[in-house]
Amino acid sequence: MTIRAFLLTIAFWSHGFWHFTEALDFSSRINSNDLQKSFSPKAIAVGHDIQWPRLKPSKFVLTVHSPIATIDYGSETAGYPFFEIESVEAQAQIEVKYSEPYDGLQHVWGDGPYTFSTGLSNVARVETFNVTKAGTVKSSLIQGGQRWQSIKLIAGNKVTISRVGFEPTVSVTDPDTLPARFSSDDTVFNAIWKLGQKAATMACLEKGSQKAVWDIDPVKGAFVHSTRSSPNIETSTFEDYTLEFETSIERGGVWWSIAQSVSYGNGIQLLLVGELPEASTFANTNLSLTPPNSILLADAYGFVNQTTLNSYLLDTFTIPFKVHEKEWYTVTMALSGSNQLAVQLNGISIFNVSLSDYYTGGSEVSLSGSFGFGAYQDQAAWVRNAIVHDSANGSLLYVDSLCDQSALARYGTQSNLGTVCLDGAKRDRLVWMGDFYHTSRIIGASTDRFDWSRGTLSFLLDTQASNGQLNFAPAMGYDPTTTIDAFSTDGTYPGLEDYQILGFLGFYNLVKQTNDLKYAAQTWPQWQKQLTWLLSTINATDGLVDVNSAFLGPGTGGSAVSCLAVEALNGAAEIASALRDKSAARTYNESAKKLADAVNTHLWNDEIGVYSLSRSEKSDFSVAGIGLCITSGVANSTRASQVVSSKNLAKLKLGPGYKDDTTVNEADPSISISPNTNGFLLPALFMGNATTAANDLLRSMWGAMLSEDVKAGVGNDTTSTGASWEYLDVNGSPGLSLFTSLSHPWGGAATYVLTEWAAGLRPISGPEGFGYRNWLLALETGLQIGLKKASARVVTEGGELLSVAWELDGTDLTVEIDAPHGTTGKIQIGSGYKIINGGGVQSVRISR
Repeated sequence: MTIRAFLLTIAFWSHGFWHFTEALDFSSRINSNDLQKSFSPKAIAVGHDIQWPRLKPSKFVLTVHSPIATIDYGSETAGYPFFEIESVEAQAQIEVKYSEPYDGLQHVWGDGPYTFSTGLSNVARVETFNVTKAGTVKSSLIQGGQRWQSIKLIAGNKVTISRVGFEPTVSVTDPDTLPARFSSDDTVFNAIWKLGQKAATMACLEKGSQKAVWDIDPVKGAFVHSTRSSPNIETSTFEDYTLEFETSIERGGVWWSIAQSVSYGNGIQLLLVGELPEASTFANTNLSLTPPNSILLADAYGFVNQTTLNSYLLDTFTIPFKVHEKEWYTVTMALSGSNQLAVQLNGISIFNVSLSDYYTGGSEVSLSGSFGFGAYQDQAAWVRNAIVHDSANGSLLYVDSLCDQSALARYGTQSNLGTVCLDGAKRDRLVWMGDFYHTSRIIGASTDRFDWSRGTLSFLLDTQASNGQLNFAPAMGYDPTTTIDAFSTDGTYPGLEDYQILGFLGFYNLVKQTNDLKYAAQTWPQWQKQLTWLLSTINATDGLVDVNSAFLGPGTGGSAVSCLAVEALNGAAEIASALRDKSAARTYNESAKKLADAVNTHLWNDEIGVYSLSRSEKSDFSVAGIGLCITSGVANSTRASQVVSSKNLAKLKLGPGYKDDTTVNEADPSISISPNTNGFLLPALFMGNATTAANDLLRSMWGAMLSEDVKAGVGNDTTSTGASWEYLDVNGSPGLSLFTSLSHPWGGAATYVLTEWAAGLRPISGPEGFGYRNWLLALETGLQIGLKKASARVVTEGGELLSVAWELDGTDLTVEIDAPHGTTGKIQIGSGYKIINGGGVQSVRISR
């Protein structure tokens, strides 16, 4: 998504911090046993420049004549980088870059930095290390997702490295060993199916796998290193305040923020740069951006721009004395309602400016919000004794020593408290609720890790506000049960309210896949509270949904949001029936029917045969509106076929897929094509009998994400990560340049669609189909898109496996079924069908 669409603990003793006397080094030793479970390179090249790796991984030597190693891991990886040093001449420095696309290695900041949120990972995609002796050095911070890595000798004469890799922070299970499967005689489809599976395994994290990014000392306070400034959850409503704190720079400088949103990283950013002594300053330090003995002032997300993360470097102020490393200084920052900002260092005024004098993109600088601490790329510092006073009357507002472990929870820098699925692997590492709609379905079709789904949903439920809404993008480093007041306003979560509905459907998907009625019953009261909020959004006049903000289209009377609500209410009725809550089932059924009738009455445009974008935009329509009005059942079969007619699709077709809606200006060079919204359209194309369009969309959009070694000439190896992408441009390349997440589950809908429509295996509608107790194998669409054979396997209720395989030989179809006892299925082709009772392997022959 753009901006929405945005660690190992450095423990000096208990975690083996390795402190070199010759120069500072914020890396740590790695246990040799950890190397047995690591992501390892697939190819390597060594030379004077970045170059395409073709050699098998082996020991390599970096010298002044061949200083750069380019390393390809073959597909997305994630974890703590490590480097096994065999030998080094004297002392050396190596600069390491990380990137999902190959081209990111050519850029000064790799494919980063990522300053949107505190993601329990390195804010930078460039990391520098001192190397002074043989041994294994490991970064103390996670790199969340990358295929590519480069290692450059930037100081010294020679380093021999025998092994590199990543200590995993995600699942390293071989996907081919997972119980859920899909296969066909089409190699492109087989590779596409794996995209969503890979993205989910990279974005879904085990509890405690993302370690705390701060270290706490009872005297020195919080040690911060190469992580964006993390805001204090307890001070989210502060404004016009004076902040005082003590800091000791270990290397480079210290970053702090004020008037910062707790949800995201935007706010006033300040960076104190020390004297940068030669003995501890890396050779690649950017002296133009971070000059010694200075304070940088910026607004928004950081100090450099990164595509959609606009950052405004407002000013750089010279400090009239040297700021020594390892010495303590007192920083005093005063923010007043007159837009005045003043900063003192040890009582000496450094600057006193009016923020109104600076350009910040046309909007005023916010003066309210939390404060936080961090460190810029390769910088590190201690921070302690934060004190906040009211700037107007001097009254004491807040005191925080930052000298005990509880600080980690307050600033969201503790190890992740729950098993959760994130937005993407490398960027915007938040638990985005709306994105989980696709992720939850991918999990059921390809990984069977339903603990990921339960963990994510429970984490979201712990954020429930008084009106029933859930936090639509909580950070995993905060305790969700204690952050409701900071993230919500007056008991509500403003913004992207359609994500509430998508979140409920993530819960419905879990129950549909597993029939886990125990979990459903445990959490049902909270979901009902959220559904009460949803029902309150239905306009009493025309019966359509009205919300203040939506991602999928217009929030007021929009077809996408209203049809999404129908889908959710129908799903709620099914769950209520399964839980024997007859009254609730009746309420949700009736509400869904009334809302569907309202959509058909007020939003159906009979002249063009499509659902209007909204009540006020009758002649326009959208990909999400088309998709959701079909999959929700709002459109009958006749209207579904009309909606996906070639005439309507032609008005949306753009590049490898379809633009979001007809109002999008195709001449806009910044246009991106969304696999997320196209993912809502894809199953609707099959349901509306537009199988040719569905086939073309699969191959053009998801085919662009593949590597070149897949047959049929699709894909690009410089951008392939083995995972589904966030956005594409009109040429089929990543849609937000280097910022694009190339491992994003929201873009992986093709995975579950191939299982359900190419192989044809899906649970029947209604609670009778929960956990695949009753299932359907529909062969027609797979045959229509040109397959001659396909197979699929899913995990059913109780963890048993349901396997299907079919093959066309001339006019004869052979179908093999291995279904658990107690399940019932229907094999369907055209209007004919055959009932199958589960229990062992069964073979069926059908003549077409």
